[in-house]
Amino acid sequence: MSETGANLAAHTRGAYEFQALRGKMGSREFFVVLLPLAVVPRIIASPRGAQLPPEVRAQRKLNERRIPEITRYILDNEDDWIFSSLTASFNEDAQFVPFEGNEDVGTLRLPLTTQLLINDGQHRRAAIQRALDEDPTLGSQTISVVLFPGESLERNQQMFSDLNRTVQKTSRSLNIMYDHRDPLNQITLAVTERVPLLEGRVEKEALSIALRSSKFITVSALYDMIGQFLGPVPPYEADHEIQRAEDETVGYLNVLTEVIPQWHAVASGHLRPADARMEFINAHAVFFFAIGGVGHFLRTNDQMDHIPGLGDIDWRRTNREWQGICMLGPDIVTRRQTRTALRQQILYKLDLAPSPPKPVLHD
Repeated sequence: MSETGANLAAHTRGAYEFQALRGKMGSREFFVVLLPLAVVPRIIASPRGAQLPPEVRAQRKLNERRIPEITRYILDNEDDWIFSSLTASFNEDAQFVPFEGNEDVGTLRLPLTTQLLINDGQHRRAAIQRALDEDPTLGSQTISVVLFPGESLERNQQMFSDLNRTVQKTSRSLNIMYDHRDPLNQITLAVTERVPLLEGRVEKEALSIALRSSKFITVSALYDMIGQFLGPVPPYEADHEIQRAEDETVGYLNVLTEVIPQWHAVASGHLRPADARMEFINAHAVFFFAIGGVGHFLRTNDQMDHIPGLGDIDWRRTNREWQGICMLGPDIVTRRQTRTALRQQILYKLDLAPSPPKPVLHD
């Protein structure tokens, strides 16, 4: 019988027994097994030697700050979480007994003295352990583990390098497109379809817009704008709450399109987005973020009647009022300080702030 009702056999034979698939990468044999989560922290040792210099260990240091987020992900999505396989190596002689009729499917036996050294997935392993501390019922769920015969420290270091050298973090834009759990993502994507200014003019993959692109805004800049407009977004418990936030956002962007001349010209096809970027600050990410914050101020202070005043502001890049606020010479600068300063400057121009912001950019 297995220890957890899954595929880890009891220790009566003095060995761990796994149902396994056998394969080969290059000249090296490897095995794929399924482990119950309850077994993972016990059989896969936590990384040791974090205080040692990197040349004598085969892993990066465990970043404790990453673990709570991964743990929360498991616990909040216990019916719908997904991890890629852990990768580990074993330091004992293994015996693989094929099933009849298939030489690469069978039972992998490892001595009870075996220690599995994790090569990839140490933060996932640590998060699994903490999730089990909070909810032991997760223990019967399983995760795939790829096992390689252990060799030298040099080989383990090479495995770590090879496993991570081609890993590319997904772009923020794709996270917005593909993560359907975040209500703000849902609102952002819906807005791209409902606001005429944005139809066909949202860059949904790249994080920046090419000089001559016909796109007006990136999906990540739109996400930030909407996040600023709505303010801290609580976890929505009902579809009607998401719908209400979406409708408010669509209404705000449509009004902006009517009152900001350059936005209206882009929406009507009389101004190309590329030309708008060349001549005006209100076609850049720093403005989108700031105007979202302006909208939040207006809606929470019952001042939405001030929106038409945005049409009277000189948005040209040549306007000296933007120097030190969001421009330095001919360049538009997008950073936290310029976003805040531009928001304050716009509110001042609408007579909603007592004084203009102090310059945040200097030669």
